[in-house]
Amino acid sequence: MATEVAPVTPTVLRWARESVGATVADAAKRAGVTEDRLLSWEAGEAEPTLAKLRSLAKLYQRPLAVFFLDEPPREFDAMRDFRRLPDTDESAWSRPLHKTYRRAVEQQEIMAELLRADDIPVGAKVPLAAVDEHPEEAGSRARAALHVTLEDQRGWRNPDVALKGWLEALEEAGVLVLRTSEVASAEMRGFSMPGEVPVVMINATDPPRAQIFTALHEFAHLMLHAEGLCDLIGSSTGTAAQVETWCNAVAAATLMPREPFLAALGDAATYSNSWEEDVIGQLSERWVVSREAVVRRLLSLNLTSATFYQQKRDEYRTAFENWRAEEKLRRRGKSGGPPPYRMAIRDRGRPYVRLVLDAYQRNAISTSSLSRLLALRTKHIPDLEREVS
Repeated sequence: MATEVAPVTPTVLRWARESVGATVADAAKRAGVTEDRLLSWEAGEAEPTLAKLRSLAKLYQRPLAVFFLDEPPREFDAMRDFRRLPDTDESAWSRPLHKTYRRAVEQQEIMAELLRADDIPVGAKVPLAAVDEHPEEAGSRARAALHVTLEDQRGWRNPDVALKGWLEALEEAGVLVLRTSEVASAEMRGFSMPGEVPVVMINATDPPRAQIFTALHEFAHLMLHAEGLCDLIGSSTGTAAQVETWCNAVAAATLMPREPFLAALGDAATYSNSWEEDVIGQLSERWVVSREAVVRRLLSLNLTSATFYQQKRDEYRTAFENWRAEEKLRRRGKSGGPPPYRMAIRDRGRPYVRLVLDAYQRNAISTSSLSRLLALRTKHIPDLEREVS
């Protein structure tokens, strides 16, 4: 009996590989063939067997039907409007980043569908803004839209509690907040996607204080109604640099409102190009933000120099990398961690999880669909239901 071959469209086969950042070597290894053989499929000189195509479909995370389309589907072109980190191109994006972005797109679409199915109005309470608006005004409007009072913030003394409070405020405003631990922080701190259900993705490998700033930075992007891959380092150029600088300033103004911030400084609210570290630390604790965010706020209020900010930023980044290295050593060989159902809630967002569970309980989706949509094995569903109830 002849081996069944799959008459795939060569350009689609190549697109599927590149769309997830897989190399020729990656794909050839998964299919169990040589790189030359795989390239011959992508060039249309030969056709893979159905078994080989299934292996590639699993790697590329695409249904088999996609490979028989006449041309690559534009609606799946995840990177066409996405801003990139400095000195990178689309092909340089890692597979985890491609996968994370595609997951965010899928969740955004599913969330909108589930809301409509439940006759829940689709839309978010994100105020619109423009880059020429003063960051102080935009920050004030952002904070008002999130309904976070100074009293609320003062009650969040623990960074984890503060992160939870800010993320819940974003969710109450109709933003789908997602997190990931799969992408290196050096590649992606966060990103945002506007739409009927706006999305903010946060890198959960960052410390809680850094995640808070990223969340508000991305909310500022949503106010511009623009997608963004978060570059908090500030090394972009041109229009991208202007947008990043504006979003940073709005995030700082949202987290540390001008008048209360100046009042907390008291007589010390004067320009200095060398702020004492203990003062920066006290402000960091008071507002439950990172020290870098404090120095950035001092800069935006003209209370320090760009040179001092750059110096402290480099110092904090070095300290952060040392901390991360120590954390890796400390955790090496240790097992455990949060249970899978809690990770599903953290990464996919409580509102999304609740909607998917509700659809399952109404028999609108199957158990297998529930498992796929939450990336969770069915044995963990009872624990998940108890956790979100």
